Amino acid sequence: MSRALTPKTHIETLRKDAKRWLKALRAGDPDARARLTAAWPKAPAEPALRDVQHALALEYGRDSWIALKAALDDLAIERQTRAQRIEQILRHGWDGDPAIARRILARHPDLARDSLFTAAACGDRETVERHLARDPEAVRRVDPVRGWTALAHVAYGRLDDTHGPEIARLLLEAGADPNFGFTDDWETPFKVLTGPIGLGEGAKPSHPRAEAMVALLVAHGADAYDSQALYNVSIVGHDTHWYDVLWRQAEAAGALDAWRVRGPNRLGYHLGCSTLNYLLGNAVGQNHVDRARWLLERGADANTPHAYEKRPVLAVARLSGFTALAELLEAHGAAPVAFDGAEALQALAARGDASGARALVAARPEVVRSPQPLLSAAMHGNARAVALLLSLGADAMAADHEGITALHRAVQSGSLEAVEHLLAAGADVDVRERRWRGTPLSWAVVLNQRHLAERLAPISRDLRALASQARLERLAQVLDAEPDLIREVMPGDAPTVLFCLPDDEDDAIAVARLLLSRGADRQVRNDEGDTAATAALKRGLDAAAEVLS
Repeated sequence: MSRALTPKTHIETLRKDAKRWLKALRAGDPDARARLTAAWPKAPAEPALRDVQHALALEYGRDSWIALKAALDDLAIERQTRAQRIEQILRHGWDGDPAIARRILARHPDLARDSLFTAAACGDRETVERHLARDPEAVRRVDPVRGWTALAHVAYGRLDDTHGPEIARLLLEAGADPNFGFTDDWETPFKVLTGPIGLGEGAKPSHPRAEAMVALLVAHGADAYDSQALYNVSIVGHDTHWYDVLWRQAEAAGALDAWRVRGPNRLGYHLGCSTLNYLLGNAVGQNHVDRARWLLERGADANTPHAYEKRPVLAVARLSGFTALAELLEAHGAAPVAFDGAEALQALAARGDASGARALVAARPEVVRSPQPLLSAAMHGNARAVALLLSLGADAMAADHEGITALHRAVQSGSLEAVEHLLAAGADVDVRERRWRGTPLSWAVVLNQRHLAERLAPISRDLRALASQARLERLAQVLDAEPDLIREVMPGDAPTVLFCLPDDEDDAIAVARLLLSRGADRQVRNDEGDTAATAALKRGLDAAAEVLS
């Protein structure tokens, strides 16, 4: 049966259609089976939901469910008004979706010609020229959606890989402000120069012609020192490319003092340090040796306090076990740092000084009772330090003030070797920290440490994490041994394990049936007043919600 998408077709409608079809197949409906055979002759004898979705996509003339959803995205665009499409184009460079904006532009290329702002965002040079010729003052105005100038749309736009510098030049020569800026929700200042570089906490990609755009902006009067751009660069990647580019621009503009001297509106000012020293702290904290060397060679102080840790950067490096970085700092004049007590043990273990650590513990046995050395070693994935500390008597269940244990931190680091050392020493795989109520297994799931989830699941009793991963065999084993666990209730949006179903519909159904057969209470409500069935419906797990109802 061939079917056609219409502007009224929605993804939720198709999902429900697939689920009804699957339900009919499982009930033995001959018409449902004939339909499946007609759509997909090679369909499995016992199809899962994903198979039925594939067959449904074939009925609509698409080769996959993903292709069908993409076609629906195009239809969703068609349901939008012209104003809504323009808004998505103008927002794509900040809080919008570049992929959707590209789809809109591909289907409606005329939108690039709507205004100077859309032309700038889309990379339409000819339209920019026409608008400037007709209304030269437009270059100084801001759009009604983002409140940006056309030049800002060029700088932050990612719909055009080629014409950014040319359009920026046209706008600048027409009088655009190269230092136009705006603030985010935290009142952080962003400038035009920040845009082409991107990066930062959202890890946004740089513009393909970012270097040329930066050079052009500075040549036309943009401040060569951009604190937000430097911050964005310092937390993404580990190379020195953008440091080189921005330093050269500042040097050519005679603005290097902005890097070297602490001052208002400069990176690090409110934290008590110059930009160079702030960046050095970031490099040390992330073990970026090349960046640290680059900064030191340009005047960063090897004795500067870390902006956040408020202690010498050498101390941070030593306590973290970043030996090469510590040696680099010392080579550039960092004064020796002395540690006492548990910190001394942490530093010794971090650098692998087993004899020094043993001597310290022999002289001061109390230092090994502090949780900090083991927590730090685990957090950095330093398996050698973890093993040493455990051999010296460190408690495998060491935890911080929030109940986060060394095993949690080892999972966070991704180090299987550190995890193995802790498990062998008796670390509890099911301990819950107090902040998020998570076990080491749930941390592995949330942090996408799949290899560690595979290691911990067979020995964990965390029903919620096991259910979310559809580990049916282990769930059954745990409930056979401890049937009362099914009645565990916790505060929050997932009070019982029934609220922790996996995303896959078939898996969710299987997990729900298992849990209900073991006595799970389907009447418990979460903090929002939802039952497990209602919560499943909100996630689009209609068939599972039916089971729960």
